[in-house]
Amino acid sequence: MIMATAIGTVFNSREYAWVDVNVVMLGREVVGLRGIEYKSKRQKEALFASGRKARSIQKGKKEYEGTITLLQSELIALNRAAQEKGYEDITDIDFDVIVSYVPDNGVVTTDKVVNVSITEIPHGIKVDDLQMEIALPFIALDIKYNVL
Repeated sequence: MIMATAIGTVFNSREYAWVDVNVVMLGREVVGLRGIEYKSKRQKEALFASGRKARSIQKGKKEYEGTITLLQSELIALNRAAQEKGYEDITDIDFDVIVSYVPDNGVVTTDKVVNVSITEIPHGIKVDDLQMEIALPFIALDIKYNVL
């Protein structure tokens, strides 16, 4: 919706919310998802020579990493899917993660995290917890933003 005001045109755009997120891993929608974070990092360093100020910024390798937070029951289902393919658990396989942001009335955005590899599977629960949440850190080969 676009509204005109005394200071100009104002766009009434809605931001993506948690209810808009849909994640697919190992060919199945992750219904026990509690959170997802992924990022790309680029190695950068200021290049100094004579004088007090840097002369340029040098750029190096890019890295991709993140965390997928799941309910225990979802982890069990994903491990079972990995075991059905002959692996011990999900740390033994690499797979793509498709993250779609699907608002009721807006632009759908889909990101693809390429060749995700879970690095560890920590478990823990404490007093007064009503469910177990498991944060799975991962590394990846690439993140393709806005693929669809």
